Amino acid sequence: MSIAPPTSAAAGAAGSTSGTTAPTRLSEQAARAALRQRSGSLIYASLAQAVASEVEPFALSGATIDQDQRRDRQPYLNAEQARGIIAEVIEEYRNVAGVTPDRLVLHKTSRYQPEEVEGFLEGARGAVPSCDLVWIRPTPFRLIRKGHEEPWRGTLCIVGDETFLFTSGFVPWWSEYPGPHIPAPIEIGAANATDLRQRAVEILALSKINWNSSEGMSRYPVTLSFAKKVGQLMVEFPEGYRPNPSYRFYM
Repeated sequence: MSIAPPTSAAAGAAGSTSGTTAPTRLSEQAARAALRQRSGSLIYASLAQAVASEVEPFALSGATIDQDQRRDRQPYLNAEQARGIIAEVIEEYRNVAGVTPDRLVLHKTSRYQPEEVEGFLEGARGAVPSCDLVWIRPTPFRLIRKGHEEPWRGTLCIVGDETFLFTSGFVPWWSEYPGPHIPAPIEIGAANATDLRQRAVEILALSKINWNSSEGMSRYPVTLSFAKKVGQLMVEFPEGYRPNPSYRFYM
């Protein structure tokens, strides 16, 4: 087991990552919460919410997914659908910013299927120099510290090939743990080679910028927590309808 100290993003007001690049974090969800009945059958709706450091966030409606398009009880995108939604995100970013992003980081609430990996990477290839496929999910893993303080927010714990990030926990500048029970971490991983420690720093920062909440932090990054709520709205639009992508319309 390896336990890293809290990352720097946990010690202050977290925003977008520093540097000259303009990374775009993309939440792709075959939105399980966003369901509707159409022609007597259950369908799923996919969406992409992009959060960039230089431009206003935006949300795009993706492909609809038939109820039979599931694996291990999870809906997923085929290669063509994944390729299409990435192309739309890159095009919308280009329309808003005037340039293509330097890198993409995808956040997903379940592991990537081979078709999704193929489609996402192929859609980004040639347009974006770097594309990281990160998944984030809940876990029953818990950590108890010796003493009176809970694990600090920002603690990264590596057990074998599993990585756990505490986006909640004891906050030293508040001198308390602002939550019930004991802190529950999230498990993070990636479908392609990436620096998980750096991705953890980014996830931690993104858990503090949900402008739709008065809370100082949330368990999940805004790429996922807000995308789920947007999905519940988008699924009600008629098929083929293109909603306004601006983030402000969903606040």
